[in-house]
Amino acid sequence: YRQMMSEKRKSQSILISGESGAGKTETTKIVMLYLTTLGSNTSGSEEAGGNAEGEKLSIMERVLQSNPILEAFGNAKTLRNDNSSRFGKFIELGFNRAGVLQGAKVQTYLLEKVRLGFHASGERNYHIFYQLLRGASEEQHQKYCFHDGI
Repeated sequence: YRQMMSEKRKSQSILISGESGAGKTETTKIVMLYLTTLGSNTSGSEEAGGNAEGEKLSIMERVLQSNPILEAFGNAKTLRNDNSSRFGKFIELGFNRAGVLQGAKVQTYLLEKVRLGFHASGERNYHIFYQLLRGASEEQHQKYCFHDGI
């Protein structure tokens, strides 16, 4: 953050990696919270959007709230982890000259496509498929030939 805010204004990168279940997602949340706290803005220019109560959500909150959707399409149960990411994320945060978060972009990559057709015994496909099956009506089950088979 200090290098980014220095007179020379150097772009910075942070790589968060680790084994399955090591806490990469939680670490990402902590790092984003830290960076946005350093450049917090009391005028509220970081806020946009809104929720049911009419409150504004920060850019960081919106990025973090997109995570369950990304995980539904990209996480699956493996032998080592019930909620294992089968994809990577590149999160780009944009700060203004004052150090206030102005925007964010999330890109996903390396989706484990082979899991669509096959997964090992004791593992499951992507969560989204099970969520769709569970939320479908009986009529939709029949229409789309869904079944409860393993």
